[in-house]
Amino acid sequence: MKKVLVILALSLIGVLSFAVGISYAELQSSQRSAEEQLTKMLQTQHNIDKTSLLEVKASFSIQHRQVIKVRLRGEPAITYEFIQPKQQIEYSGSVGTSVEKTGKQDEAFRNSHLQLSKK
Repeated sequence: MKKVLVILALSLIGVLSFAVGISYAELQSSQRSAEEQLTKMLQTQHNIDKTSLLEVKASFSIQHRQVIKVRLRGEPAITYEFIQPKQQIEYSGSVGTSVEKTGKQDEAFRNSHLQLSKK
């Protein structure tokens, strides 16, 4: 009887571990996709060259929305934040300091609406 219970417990642990692994892989894929989409939008809508992008990094916040942080060359102390609550990427603001208090791209990001295509 103990052997059966141990086998069942180990099987359950294995299945749960597999499910967590799949969820983590899907999360990473979603983050990579959001990073690529935002990079393409910044290049086409804002004429930001690929070499000007220092970092584009997606992560999930406590509010269960995706936050995409962008660092641009030429504004090293500023990180621009975009959120993706649904199927839409919106400008959330900049984090950091610069000589002008806000980066050169802040106004352009605020005044234009970035949208993802529906999948």
